[in-house]
Amino acid sequence: MQIYINNAKARLQGRPFTLATVVPVDSAATSAEEMLRGVANAQTKFNDGGGLGDRLLEVVIANDGNDKIISGGVARKLANNPAILGVVGHNASSASQGALAEYEKAGLAMVSPTSTSTTLSGRVFFRTVPSDAVSGTKLAEYAKNQLGKKRVAVFYNPNSSYSSSLKEAFVGRFQPLGGNAQIIDMNDADLNVEQEVRKLQDKDADAIVLFPNTSLISVSVAIARANRQQMLMLGGDALYRPQTLTSGGNAVEGLILAVPWFAQTTYAQKAEQRWGGQVSWRTATSYDATRALIQSFSENASRKTVLDNLQYTYLPGRETSGSELQFQPTGDRVGEPILVKVRRGRGGPVGSQFSFQPISPW
Repeated sequence: MQIYINNAKARLQGRPFTLATVVPVDSAATSAEEMLRGVANAQTKFNDGGGLGDRLLEVVIANDGNDKIISGGVARKLANNPAILGVVGHNASSASQGALAEYEKAGLAMVSPTSTSTTLSGRVFFRTVPSDAVSGTKLAEYAKNQLGKKRVAVFYNPNSSYSSSLKEAFVGRFQPLGGNAQIIDMNDADLNVEQEVRKLQDKDADAIVLFPNTSLISVSVAIARANRQQMLMLGGDALYRPQTLTSGGNAVEGLILAVPWFAQTTYAQKAEQRWGGQVSWRTATSYDATRALIQSFSENASRKTVLDNLQYTYLPGRETSGSELQFQPTGDRVGEPILVKVRRGRGGPVGSQFSFQPISPW
């Protein structure tokens, strides 16, 4: 793996800067791989460029399995290692929530590339992905103002902080605009998807909104199949993955998602060459998270200087995965998500006739 090769060179050079990255190897191997590719890209760029003050970057890789309990223990171990200057991670919002208190106590900066829940905040917390507040709001405004939808059914998982915050943001904006939202628990063991969708169609609902966490992607696909393209569907970035296209097929054609990134950038082209195929948004935002932490380094870097410098980070688009990078006082990234639509055509995963395409203007 590229990170281990880079680490070996950094140690041979001596006195490396050290960051950690926490990924869900056990429970979401694909997401973990995607995140690690972005970290590796940023580490390679820094080390191949000579580092800073003759010091290169070493990256410690940790696994929390996207488990809120385990993530707290992992965070404690990382916080107790004085060499670690910052953390890229965690993946799931619930895992980040479980870890954040430990980083707060240690004054250890955490830059998450994938955790979008609005419940996450703190003096050490930053993210390179739009928050659910921004994504949910943009999706609601597009549904009501651009598409003219008035009555929607929102499927979500109340046990997921990510899913819940997206739902709250969407409904909190959609209803003041004059829309009506029916809320449905998609994690309910007694949910009969066919019956529920048929009932919605009989009541003339305008659209279905899908906010699953990753464990409920298959339920979203089942809802799409039951819908049979009768009602427009919208959703969150958990659905922005090849699985949606390969398993959904014709049923997800026309699905509209609010996503953090789209692969039409210089970084995407270079990363695709390096990894031998199209890279995901998790790779892009992980690259940006690592680049932000690297940008905060100084020759005598400490946790305090890294944390202080992060607040004033600015990277132009040519030095990130595509768009400029700076943080709001809340730690959220400045910027908006992109709307994409599932359309028939080339550019998607092997075995699928569909791909995600941006809705212009971005």
